[in-house]
Amino acid sequence: MALNLLFQILTSWLIAYCALSLFYKTVSATYSEIYREPTFLTSILTGVDLNFHPTAKFIVSGILNHSIGICFAGIYYLIWYYEFADISFTTSLIIGFISALLRIISWTLLLIVIPSSWLINFKGYYLQLVFLHSIFTFIVAILYKLF
Repeated sequence: MALNLLFQILTSWLIAYCALSLFYKTVSATYSEIYREPTFLTSILTGVDLNFHPTAKFIVSGILNHSIGICFAGIYYLIWYYEFADISFTTSLIIGFISALLRIISWTLLLIVIPSSWLINFKGYYLQLVFLHSIFTFIVAILYKLF
């Protein structure tokens, strides 16, 4: 049972992550803004002044970003598995919005603690973050229903 649930979480996360990666690349190319979270995390790690090679910082930030995504997908699955919320389009959007707010708060706190000049368009980044988390949650919800 646990392995089946873990497989579902990882599969859902991977499919949702691939969809979001396409969106990030499209937005970054269209608006000449870099909205990829591993890039932002790398700049924050640079601000911390760790003695890592830039490639190592990018790898660490990518692992951190993927770990957070897997945790979000796992939390969504637990919410639906234990029936704390119905699986519907509206519920998915609400959970996605709450997740986006949590990410916005965490990014804001990180940027206060560790200033970074990399993120210039805060409002544009935060707006697309709300949209992306809603899509991410919706994709995971659809895949949860399919499994």
